[in-house]
Order: sequence, then structure tokens, then C-alpha cells
Amino acid sequence: MIHSLLILFLLVQAPQSKPSSSAGDYFASGVMRLQKNNLDGAINDMSKAIELNPRYVEAFFVRGQCLFLKHEFNRAQLDYDKVIDYAPRMRGVERVYNNRSMIRVFKGDTDGALQDLDQAIVLNPNYAESYTNRGVLRAFRNDQTGAASDYEKALQLNPSLPAAYINRGILRFQRQNLEGAMTDFNRALELQPNTAKPYVDRAVLRTLKGEVDLAVTDFQKAVTLDPASVSEDDPGIASSPFKRLQSYISSNPTDARVYEARGILRLMQRRRAEATEDFEKSLELNPKLRAEIDKLMRLTF
Repeated sequence: MIHSLLILFLLVQAPQSKPSSSAGDYFASGVMRLQKNNLDGAINDMSKAIELNPRYVEAFFVRGQCLFLKHEFNRAQLDYDKVIDYAPRMRGVERVYNNRSMIRVFKGDTDGALQDLDQAIVLNPNYAESYTNRGVLRAFRNDQTGAASDYEKALQLNPSLPAAYINRGILRFQRQNLEGAMTDFNRALELQPNTAKPYVDRAVLRTLKGEVDLAVTDFQKAVTLDPASVSEDDPGIASSPFKRLQSYISSNPTDARVYEARGILRLMQRRRAEATEDFEKSLELNPKLRAEIDKLMRLTF
């Protein structure tokens, strides 16, 4: 987030109105505070800059970004609205539409979010992040074809965008293209090795391929990075790895490996009784898995 914000400073045109030196000083101070992760200090400085120059577009954007990071979404949206009202064609404003779309998603306004992303792409057809975010929205709305097209476009524009690989991998898994999904998760983790959730998705795939030791390593890595990564809760509008696995089980109810994968995930969630049920189902379908499942049952997390 902060990295994207600093890029915006380099991309935007000169301020829409010339701020007084005092307003500019507060703005510069706020940027320095933001770089030090002092969000409250940055918000205060930007508010002072806006008091002195009520049309200071860049200050509205920075304050909105800080409020967004603090999850004060209503206030952040008001600031983004100001940027769009005052400078709807300013170079770099596509990032404001992109960020406002995320707020609208959090507030359940997926139609408004999609409109913002469409506008971001109209303003800058080369802005890869908006294609990725629109792909996620399209997938949520069951437009898998549209989502796939957006992920491809995002990666065409930026072949080093981890989020695009992660989300395309999720879509490929949902379409049961396991090899394609594995390729995407591997690439995402090459680019961003400290992101937890792709390890969970790759662990599931590795279990389905019979690479159980590697799967356990991935699960453990995910929990080390973020214990919530193995949760059943949905992160925003994207389904959790657990629920994606549930869906895969529905389509492949006689595959012993899918129950083994869910059993490992439940072990990671410390739900041993339910994990045992999954392992028993897996053995019922394929008794040859006895040795590795016995080994799994000895694991503690």
C-alpha cells in the first residue's frame, strides 16, 4: 500500500492549486511520518494542510490512504471522493479509483467497486493492479471467463505481479486445472515468499499429488507466517482455501487424497477429531495410504 502511494507521488501532475508554503510543509511532514508508519501523525499533518488549502488534492489522497490503512473506511472514502471531484483526470487518479473500489467491496457495494475499477482501466489501460482486482470481483460474481481474461491482461502488463498469479491459481484450481494452479502458486511464492495463503493452496495441491511431506512443510510455513491463513473464514470476497477444498471435494467425492488434504488442514486448525474422520474416509477409499496417514496422525501443531 505505502509503496503504491509513493509511486503516486512520482506520477501525479503538479498540484491542482498552488498550496501555501505552510500547507506544503505540513504535506511534506505528513509524507515523512507515513514513511515511518506513523499513520496518526500523517493524518494530522494532512488535515492541517487541508485546513490551509481546502483543495489540496494530494493531501486528501494521502489522508485517505492512511485512513484506509487504519480501516476507517467511511472517512477514507470521503477523502477519495474529494480527489475524484477535484481532479477526475489527474495523472495517477486511477489509483484512487482502485483504492476506493476496495472500500466499496468491504462495504458490500460490489457494483460500485466494479464501476470504479472499470473507470480506473479507462483512465489507464496499462494499470495492471486494477485488472487483477477486477478479476477477483468477476470471479466473485461467477464470471470466470471475465476473471481469467483480467488476470491474463494483468500478467501481460506486469509479469511480476504476485496477486495476479495467486488469484489466477485460485481460479485454475476451481476449474480443476491443478498443474496450472501449481505453476501459478509456485511463481507467486518465488516473487513474494513471505505471503502465507499461497502456501496453504500449494499444500492442498501437493497433497492431491501425493507429495504429503512437502504439503506439511507448506502448511507449517503458512502458519508460521500467519496463523489465520488456515482459517475457514473468507478473506474479503475471496473464498478461503478451506472452502475451496470443500468445493473440490463435492466434485471429487471418491478421491482419497482430497479427504487427506482436508484432514491435514483440520490438524492445522487443531480440530483433531474431525481430522481423524477425514483420514478414516481417506483410508476407506484407499487403504494403501495407511503408512502416511499414521505418520500424519502423530503430528502435533
